[in-house]
Amino acid sequence: MYFVVYVFLCYVATGRGIYLFGGIGAGTLAAKLAYMLFAHVRVRFIAWKDPWSVIEGSGYQITQSLFAIAAGSWLGKGLTQGRPNDIPIVESDFIFSAITEEFGILFAICLILIYLGVFIHFLKIAMDVRGRFYKLLAYGFSICFIFQVFLTIGGVTKFIPSTGVTLPLISYGGSSVASTLIIFAVMQGIFIIAYKEDDENEEEQAGQPDESDRKKYD
Repeated sequence: MYFVVYVFLCYVATGRGIYLFGGIGAGTLAAKLAYMLFAHVRVRFIAWKDPWSVIEGSGYQITQSLFAIAAGSWLGKGLTQGRPNDIPIVESDFIFSAITEEFGILFAICLILIYLGVFIHFLKIAMDVRGRFYKLLAYGFSICFIFQVFLTIGGVTKFIPSTGVTLPLISYGGSSVASTLIIFAVMQGIFIIAYKEDDENEEEQAGQPDESDRKKYD
């Protein structure tokens, strides 16, 4: 997550695509090396590639997640009507699967749209604020927030290998909730700074006479 934020910030700060594509290439190479060097990475990759072949072992968690999502269908089974305890570590890593099972795929899509709405609002704050430091800070927090959502939902739906990242403001875990609240607090502060800058600009423009007034004074 830190690497992705760093690469995007380098791209935003310089506007040079080489940082973006170079980061993607370096990340791909690092993933390949990690697969070759670390056994637990290989276990997660195998569980992602074909969880059904290792359903009684490393693939149990992801298969139970997919079963829960399928069982929930579009409208869900209803609150407390699902079987979230069948999924290991459901309260943190795989909370999205339990939500989809009990409330349905439509509810899950709405939840994703809420996260996207927050991300878009964060980007708007980053574009509106003038200070370079605040702008890069806002862009960094924006990427960190939405990439965390992507890792969590992508992992439980078998779109990407599971990484064990929590879902912001939903998964169990005090440090996860605290860090997300810090992001929101900092973004709120940057929003206030951007709003104050707009007010000052409007006051300056209001205090300056237009061209017709200048001609009258002349």
